[in-house]
Amino acid sequence: MKIICRNFTRLLSSGALGTNCTIEAMSEYKWNKLLSVAEAYGVSDFVNSGIVLTGGKHVPSRILEEAQVNARPLKIIYEEADINYRYSVKQQTKKFSSIYLNRRYNKLVFNEIHSIDTSVNSLILLNKLIDNINTFLDCGVDIRKLADLGVYLRTCGNKIDFVKVENWIKALNIVNMCNLIACHLIFLFKFENSEIPFLKNGNDKYLISIQQTFEHSMHFGVTFVKHDKKKQSDKVTINPMHKFNAHPWKYARLFPLEAVCRLGANIFKSLSNIDE
Repeated sequence: MKIICRNFTRLLSSGALGTNCTIEAMSEYKWNKLLSVAEAYGVSDFVNSGIVLTGGKHVPSRILEEAQVNARPLKIIYEEADINYRYSVKQQTKKFSSIYLNRRYNKLVFNEIHSIDTSVNSLILLNKLIDNINTFLDCGVDIRKLADLGVYLRTCGNKIDFVKVENWIKALNIVNMCNLIACHLIFLFKFENSEIPFLKNGNDKYLISIQQTFEHSMHFGVTFVKHDKKKQSDKVTINPMHKFNAHPWKYARLFPLEAVCRLGANIFKSLSNIDE
């Protein structure tokens, strides 16, 4: 499984960020396993683009041909998404379950929008970080959303005021969660530490845990059987990382205030559904 994991992360990084990579030779069986994992994570287009960028070295001809058909111009997709994101920054007000954190976030955004040196790109980065944090708390790791963050850092990093971003991260008490996200970028997308200015030292334990969790998830099924009435199908693909990471209490040590508030909100919602 380790060679599949290594090749998967290399192809993922290459396809998402448009960089060349070198992969290791594998059997047809392991290639099929890698592609099924990519489908389960919802990142087949990234992996296919990565395969194309290898130039075909160590890639079976059938898989290379299929990848050439299915690869997409990913940068165009992200540029369009980023334009929409710019228009939505001012309207997104509820980011946390904690009332205290929401107030602090709204004040922060208001002050930045009305400042002399407003940095929209910095606010966009902050929102992308918070969106990833919320996904971690609600349903686990979403590789595609992490890729969106990684692409934004690579393409717009020179337009971001990282001093402001670091101050906002501290003000919202999300330093530890942002460190965890940064470690995922390093493991999955081969980012260098220097590319992530808000990353703090001493994150080796995060990287080891991420690798173990990722390899563990690849050993288990990548499909989940559930009847879908609309599609008349019983086979639904899911992101296996969700299974191992989906619970706000898992991150209570890293983000205690929000974890407690979110757990309380979930309990209240469950009780409300029972009353109905």
